[in-house]
Amino acid sequence: MRDGFTIMVIEDCEADRFFLRRAIRATMPGCEIVEFDYADDALSWLRTANRPEPEVIFVDINMPRMSGFDFVDAFEALYPELKSGANVWVMSHSIDPRDRVRAELHPAVKGFLTKTYAADDISAILGEAAARGVPG
Repeated sequence: MRDGFTIMVIEDCEADRFFLRRAIRATMPGCEIVEFDYADDALSWLRTANRPEPEVIFVDINMPRMSGFDFVDAFEALYPELKSGANVWVMSHSIDPRDRVRAELHPAVKGFLTKTYAADDISAILGEAAARGVPG
C-alpha cells in the first residue's frame, strides 16, 4: 500500500483508537493517521486549509458532544472539495441491527464496522480505498 495515504479516526475511547491504529498500521504502515476524540473537532480540522486529504474516515457512533451519525450528516453537507471523496465507515460495539441499517442507508456512509478491528476487514477497507486512487 502507498505512502501519502491519510486515514482519519474519530473515536472517544483511547483503547479503541489503539486497537484500530494497530490494525491500520498492520495493513498500511506508511500511512498518516489523524485522530480526534470528538467529531466536532474533526469537522473543524476538515474545514482548515493545507491539510492532508483523508481517503478513509472511521467514526464511532456513540460519542459525547456529537454522535457519529451527526458527524456524517455534517460531513455530507460540507463543500465537495472539503470531503475529498473520503470513504466514511461508522463503527460501533453495538449489535443493534438498527445502527447497521441506519449506516447502510445513509448516502455518505460507505459501510458499518463492528469494533473487532479484524485485520481482514481493515485490509479490505483500506485496499479498496487505495485502489480508487483518491488524491492524498
